[in-house]
Amino acid sequence: MNLRGKVALITGGRRIGRLLALSLAERGASVALTYLTSRDVIEETVRQIETLGVRAIAITADLSQSGDAERAVAETMMDFGRLDILVNMASIFRRTPFPALVPSDFDAMIGSNLASAYHTSIAAARRMKESGSEEGVRGKIVFVGDWASDRPYKDYLPYLVAKGALKTLTLALAKELAPQITVNLVQPAMIDPPPDMTAGQIGAVVDQTPLKRVGTPEDLNRLILYLLEGTDFATGSCYRVDGGRFLGTDER
Repeated sequence: MNLRGKVALITGGRRIGRLLALSLAERGASVALTYLTSRDVIEETVRQIETLGVRAIAITADLSQSGDAERAVAETMMDFGRLDILVNMASIFRRTPFPALVPSDFDAMIGSNLASAYHTSIAAARRMKESGSEEGVRGKIVFVGDWASDRPYKDYLPYLVAKGALKTLTLALAKELAPQITVNLVQPAMIDPPPDMTAGQIGAVVDQTPLKRVGTPEDLNRLILYLLEGTDFATGSCYRVDGGRFLGTDER
């Protein structure tokens, strides 16, 4: 897909999504970014995109609610007249040790990490199917999951259940939407460590990673960009971007 003139909707564009939005804009795509609490960051990203000569908008929405997801897609269509790309990045990562689990942990993780992606994708796919040519790919959807849904670690049960369900959503939606829309999943390991992690904690992750480093936003975004502009022949595929962490190390 040639990205020039296309319109992308990115959910959760505060960190890695911000850099992806700028990369898409550099390729000539207009961008809509959703946010729930990160208004200042998103609006600054919109201003940066507009300096590149393409349009961008910020949309406030709680995408775990189907009505907000529908509205975010509708506002994108109203402003740009089309929708070609959806990248679902909105997510919450929260430690929930098993002894302290409460029902609201499940509800929060499912809402932020699964329901938001489901509702937004359904709304976007319906609009994508209505537009474009009768032949070829009309739209592309990319989900961002987690490598650990294939090899779970402890203390994140509700989060991993939600992220694991994204794989089933990817496979089922890819079959539902073919051949007009491709649907793929990327599963990163640690990308751009959060500021509250200690050097020791980061070092422990590096020790468990065969490539001996953590990921960068570019590591993930290059794959997403490839799925968007590099190939129209991948759908229902799940790609780990984990430095080999799923494989483990040879240390005994």
